[in-house]
Amino acid sequence: MFKLAALFFWFNIYCGYGVFATMNPFPSHPSNDSSKPKPVYTTTRLVGEKPKLDGVLNDACWNTGEWAGEFKQWIPAEGKQPSQSTFFKILYDDENLYVAVRAVDHEPKKIQRKAGRRDEFAGDVIGICFDSYHDHRTGFEFDVTAAGQKYDAILTNPMVGDANWNAVWYAKTAMEDSAWTTEMRIPLSQLRYSSEKNQVWGLHFWRWINRLQEESDWEQQSFTGPGMLYLFGELKGISNLPKSQRIELLVSGLSKMKTFQKDPNNIFASKGHVSSSTVGLDAKIGLSSNFTVDLSINPDFGQVEADPSVMNLTAFEPLFEEKRPFFLEGKNIFSFDIDDLSLFYSRRIGHAPSYMPGLGPNEYLKMPDNTTILSAAKLSGKTQKGLSVVVLQSLTANERASISTPSGGKKVTVEPLTNYFVGRMQQDYRNGNTVLGGIFTSTNRFFSDPHLNFINHNAFTGGLDLLHQWKDKEFFVDAKVTASNINGSTEAISDLQLSSARYFQRPDAYRFDSTLTQLSGIGGKIKIGKGSKGLWRYSTDLTFRSPTLELNDIGYMQTADLIKQGNAVSYFVNTPVAVFRTYTIGLKQNNNWDFKGHYLSSDYTLTTYLEFLNRWNVTSALNHISQSLDIRQLRGGEALLIPPSWMESILVKSDFAKKVAFNFQGSYFFENKRGKYFLVSPGITVQPINTLKLSLNLNYTSNMDQLQYTDAFFSSGKRAPVLARIDQHDLGATFRIDYNITNNLSLQYYGSPFASVGKFNSFKKVVQPKNSIYSNRFQALSTSVLQSDNYLVDDNGDGVTDIIIHNPDFNFYQFRSNFVFRYEYRPGSQLYFVWSNDRTNFINPGSNSVTDIHSQLSKVFPTNIFLVKLNYWFDL
Repeated sequence: MFKLAALFFWFNIYCGYGVFATMNPFPSHPSNDSSKPKPVYTTTRLVGEKPKLDGVLNDACWNTGEWAGEFKQWIPAEGKQPSQSTFFKILYDDENLYVAVRAVDHEPKKIQRKAGRRDEFAGDVIGICFDSYHDHRTGFEFDVTAAGQKYDAILTNPMVGDANWNAVWYAKTAMEDSAWTTEMRIPLSQLRYSSEKNQVWGLHFWRWINRLQEESDWEQQSFTGPGMLYLFGELKGISNLPKSQRIELLVSGLSKMKTFQKDPNNIFASKGHVSSSTVGLDAKIGLSSNFTVDLSINPDFGQVEADPSVMNLTAFEPLFEEKRPFFLEGKNIFSFDIDDLSLFYSRRIGHAPSYMPGLGPNEYLKMPDNTTILSAAKLSGKTQKGLSVVVLQSLTANERASISTPSGGKKVTVEPLTNYFVGRMQQDYRNGNTVLGGIFTSTNRFFSDPHLNFINHNAFTGGLDLLHQWKDKEFFVDAKVTASNINGSTEAISDLQLSSARYFQRPDAYRFDSTLTQLSGIGGKIKIGKGSKGLWRYSTDLTFRSPTLELNDIGYMQTADLIKQGNAVSYFVNTPVAVFRTYTIGLKQNNNWDFKGHYLSSDYTLTTYLEFLNRWNVTSALNHISQSLDIRQLRGGEALLIPPSWMESILVKSDFAKKVAFNFQGSYFFENKRGKYFLVSPGITVQPINTLKLSLNLNYTSNMDQLQYTDAFFSSGKRAPVLARIDQHDLGATFRIDYNITNNLSLQYYGSPFASVGKFNSFKKVVQPKNSIYSNRFQALSTSVLQSDNYLVDDNGDGVTDIIIHNPDFNFYQFRSNFVFRYEYRPGSQLYFVWSNDRTNFINPGSNSVTDIHSQLSKVFPTNIFLVKLNYWFDL
């Protein structure tokens, strides 16, 4: 089971969202005991004709076998009887599983048959999930809405779903007088299981009634349990399956045209458009019933939806969501995260080229948008002894940019030929109570061009992880350790040392060494706590990252040089009480140091979650950070003493089962003497008919920061950072239209205008960054003289300009939109038509208002991408 409502509930429980109820804040509820006998369903082999897949349960085969029911409620009243009854039956043969479901509803006119696109929960839903490895760690889930739309996912504990796994299977729904029914045919080739003669699988069956936001399950699920898959029932009766021989091919054809403003002087833009076509092949080969190889040759990894607009004024790279199908499928298996760092960030593969050539007079550049992925391969599976293995290898091209000069053309390498490798293994012990794993990654670049010496040649990272649980998984120890080794030229390693992750040039930092040709570091985390049974959760943890740890060649890491100790406690309820369906409260506290032992800060967060009987909910977080020593604010300067701060965030959502639903998000940040920040973001979703959904979200932010970094200069042989007050205003909106004509035919539109305006004043240089008196840390600079967009500053009062500061005021305007037509003309085979539109305008210095977005964007010539893609799926 993986659905929005339950996922949101589970997330809040584990993160500690909630609040004390005014009446009986800590009611007593029985704890789940996962050692209790679990329900067993015994299937039978199909005899006679296969069912006609039309959703109507009148086939002769449904008169054989066992019907099962006796569901129990999970949400909102755990363990209670459901409001409606549900019955299911499972049959099988050598090729398929056949599932029939009758979802009884004594108010059939209230059944919500909302249309949605593939992998979207809309309206009433039923679902089945198979733990076919029977390792209590991986579930293959197949869900169907009352309108007949399919949803499939890979489920892992405690309740994490990878909805980007798309299997090829079949389902139809129908209506009876007082029920809705469904039939499914699930090919065994889409599952992974052992070669045992007599199979025993984990089984989960669930139903969601949307108008009541109620879930009931065949096996008793509990929020007091260690994770969903541990509580699955058992499926027995499958035996004597033939040896699996799976070969699936997906042939893709792609044609793309890009339009832009003509430039008769630029040979690369003289026509105002470019076009291309390509053919690719994806293959899935079953080596056995539990091991699979995925291959991709010349794949198209184009994204259907653009990344959100952002004006990034920090020194750190923003993290974007992965949207490419090859990397989405099975991404949870590769996961090795330690707080906000990851050893594998798949968007490194195929990223934009690293080198940007400089241009002379009358020279023009044709630059590839992304690095071409020549090939990619994955091997994944699990042995009968509990060893999970997944390996990914990908090769990206040697990318070259074309430069047109008055004397002719030339090619310049902007990204070298690169090989990426990721290997992940995990071994189960003691029926999954202990899991020991490891990961290894390598990034190897092949080049000899001197202008690419700033790029690392080779990067190797590795890690070990251990999860040990005891007392029926009530308590746990979760430990991870990682290490990295990077080698390259002295220029490349110097750049790493000077980067925002380290700033070794700081006078109070780790030692900078310009002669190094390699960098090695370590990191890790150990967490001990209580994770299940009862309504309380608590834990303590210790995290460390050495100053020389580096993961960004194939992973993601913003900062190194950190030691952090944290504690967390939370309490929740799993049945309605007073006016609440549920509520939760959590408190987290952290202390931070650098590797030299300097105390940096402490922070405290109180998080609350309230869900009312009318199914509205409120989420709140109150955060306090003590006076802190910021070792990165001055971007290579000394650590700066920062005043304490408070931040409050709130999120309100109405009942999303209604035709009109609202949400509101707000945040307010206040830092004594430094500044303030606030955000307001209202939204509305309207579904006037079952096939059409409209949504609009607005957001406005205002940021006044007295300590915005702008530049640095040298005064008396010492580096002097310059800060300023920034008044920044962001205004944006996101509008979506989803029109699902049928379950296999849909139209989607996404439009997002965005504007960001920043004005700078009150420039000051940092003179005593750690002075206990705030005003003594800075010296004001006079910026009364402005010439040619530069402030001329006389720092010492001798009448001579000592500092030149370029006016940093800016206007940033952007509009991005996507239109997608999708038609699944046969199972596994799709036709796409995509139109992407982009208008971007950046002005520096800028003097416009944030509300001038329409007039500014109307002056920008749009860039359009038109794409047609055809996939055809073969099952050999």
